[in-house]
Amino acid sequence: MCLDPIGGGGSVERIYQLSRHLSLMGEDCTILTTKQGWNEDHIRGLGNVKVVALPYLSERFKIPIGLFSWLNRHIRDYEVVHLAMNWTAITAVTYLYLRYYKRPYVYSAMGWIAVDGRSRIFKRVYRELFTKPMVRHAETCVAITKREAADYESMGAGRANISLIPNGINVESFLAPQSDEVFRARYGIDSRPVILFIGRLNAIKGPDLLIKAFSSISGEFPNYQLVIAGNNYGFLEELQRLVELYKINGKVTFLDPIFGVEKNAAYQSAELFVIPSRFDTMTIVALEAAASGTPVLLTKQCDFNELQQAGGGLAVEANVEGLADGLRVLLSKQERLSEMGRLGKEYVAKTYNWPQICKQFIEIFRNAMSTPMSQHRN
Repeated sequence: MCLDPIGGGGSVERIYQLSRHLSLMGEDCTILTTKQGWNEDHIRGLGNVKVVALPYLSERFKIPIGLFSWLNRHIRDYEVVHLAMNWTAITAVTYLYLRYYKRPYVYSAMGWIAVDGRSRIFKRVYRELFTKPMVRHAETCVAITKREAADYESMGAGRANISLIPNGINVESFLAPQSDEVFRARYGIDSRPVILFIGRLNAIKGPDLLIKAFSSISGEFPNYQLVIAGNNYGFLEELQRLVELYKINGKVTFLDPIFGVEKNAAYQSAELFVIPSRFDTMTIVALEAAASGTPVLLTKQCDFNELQQAGGGLAVEANVEGLADGLRVLLSKQERLSEMGRLGKEYVAKTYNWPQICKQFIEIFRNAMSTPMSQHRN
């Protein structure tokens, strides 16, 4: 668990914004985290939220130091606890304390249930020892998508104890017009129309699939360029190799992570935003792009088909063929892109604004607090 604004990803952003808006709505809120990626300016943006940031053992083993001592002193100070994110030492240890003291809690895996990536054996053991019990004993399990709700059910949660609350964004942050010319000049991007990817550069996010798909259609749409921005998780060299292999060097630009108004400008400068994930859970960048009025091509594995149903996106299979077909369909109909952008923007503004999302969480937290101690699922 961390509040790293650069490497933390969508789950950390969700925790940050939820805590911030709980405080704005008058609720007392404390975040227990580590000092990983600590950014003082970012923390100040939380306003009155109290942040307890523990040191940790090392970059490889981010085990928080002082966690047991802090929980011994403070766990009973809180009326309800939100266990957010699955694969963290803070979540697991806090869960044990909540069980011992019979305190109510709400659980949010935030898409972090699947066993993939590194340390699969460890994750399988962790899921049996911690994830499944956390799910079964929570007052409420908060699912971002229907797929995540089904995951909770498969682990023993009753349907009555599962609430579906999607990701949210600060819609207003994406409404102000940004300068296309300034953005392009800053990053050396020429006037050709942009297909944009923003996300972690790793296999799960699928930028390699996008490069392959783009190379297969670039001859049909020679005026387009691909811009890829994100943190390198050991995958950039492979992506650069693919660009060389397919001889599309002059059509692909790699950027470091971009944030704030520059990220907003990137969305608005793009003709199409693509999310080629092999697995994802309603990624926040889909909401941000749509809120900016940019049409979205995403994979069905993102578990966000609602955007397609609202007319703001197109969902395809998470493979090269699916993405290539999606690019052909959308790039060949310019008038459709404009309409998708408008519909997506309206849909996100109406459905995923953080104040609306936060009210749903407050109701769940209050229900958990109102449950008599003898009836807690712990």
